[in-house]
Amino acid sequence: MKKNNIAKVFFISLLKSISCILIILAVGFISYKISYTILSEDVEENGMTAEVKEIQSNAKPDEISKNLIYVTDDKNRIVHLILEICNTKTYNMDYVTIPVKTNYSIPSTMYRQLYTVNNEIPQIIRLSKLNTYFEKESDAYGYGVLIFEKMLGTDISYYTVIKDEVYENHYREEKVTVGYKTKSDIYNTPGPDGITPKSTVVMKMNMKISVLTDSHKRQLKDLGGDEKKILDYIKNDYERLESNLSREDKSSYISTYQKMNPDLFHYWGIPCTKEDGVYSVQKKAAKRALKALEKNSVTYTTAQDLSLLNQVAAGNTKADTGNSTEPEVSEEAPVADSKGLKIYVLNGSRISGLASKTKERLVNAGYQVGGIGNYTEETLTHTQIIVKSESQGKDLESYFEEPERLVGQVADGYDIQIILGTADANRE
Repeated sequence: MKKNNIAKVFFISLLKSISCILIILAVGFISYKISYTILSEDVEENGMTAEVKEIQSNAKPDEISKNLIYVTDDKNRIVHLILEICNTKTYNMDYVTIPVKTNYSIPSTMYRQLYTVNNEIPQIIRLSKLNTYFEKESDAYGYGVLIFEKMLGTDISYYTVIKDEVYENHYREEKVTVGYKTKSDIYNTPGPDGITPKSTVVMKMNMKISVLTDSHKRQLKDLGGDEKKILDYIKNDYERLESNLSREDKSSYISTYQKMNPDLFHYWGIPCTKEDGVYSVQKKAAKRALKALEKNSVTYTTAQDLSLLNQVAAGNTKADTGNSTEPEVSEEAPVADSKGLKIYVLNGSRISGLASKTKERLVNAGYQVGGIGNYTEETLTHTQIIVKSESQGKDLESYFEEPERLVGQVADGYDIQIILGTADANRE
């Protein structure tokens, strides 16, 4: 009898425990749903969802319009991204390529809002996968506009979606060297006060950018500024694309298109870095570059030379070309002899004796190495050649394994500063 009572008490206690656990879980789930609904409604009324609806329905033409072009394949994956900047005052057209293999860390405030829309969206987002994070493609493109505005530090007028077969007819890819200026202290040595000065250096990276095909240029030029032909072209174009800008509003650009010369369109790569095949947009440099294109008040009068350094340079007006955003530096610039310049060699490899060996090798080759030392900021893989002007130091590149040549500040009393990397440890 006692055993039966003990068993009964045990099962009653067990049932009570299970009931308590189920009640706690139910309360937690209900609380979550209530909180999620409230947050979602708040976003719907006051946050990003309301902004997206406005983007989707209220796109309007601007004097300087910025059209974000999404290119998708047959699986609706984003395979190309281009920001088209149309200036109705100068009649300039600029195309800025943004690599789709770009990772962007969404700011915390924006991420909290996006989380209420889709709680599976990661904070570090791959641009090519935008469509996978939202149920509706139109939502993905609308939220994408907000993300790109934050990432690039600029407003976007409207977006357009085209299929990759249309892209292949209209565009081709061109490999260029993209350059941008940035403030850095890692290339300089500390002064007597122990402070390492910051200086402006030009960072460079090779990337592919989208440019118009010759056949599409001919197609645009064949319109000949004829208003009816341009209207028909816009009408036919809209049958093959999706855009939040209406065809009627797009037609308001006719007077601008009549005065544009496709041979004078300019093409740029967004300032970014690349590591292990993944890109990161340099936000400050990108914002400066886009602002320079937007504020350019001079009409392009010559075709862009893509063999030059692809760098948007504000305030660099060239009287002979009429191009205020012409790249600053030519990759074909004459190579200056560095043998008459004073060189300072720093060991950034942490490998003992490398600076001495390098000095000996350069002196034997006829160069003037005035001093050597240790670089304490970080361990470098590839040697950096820091020069005062772009024309300097190119002849030194052959002495190192894939060196990086940068324009920046060097140690007092020297013309060139070389910071050695581990890749040159075994170089004879």
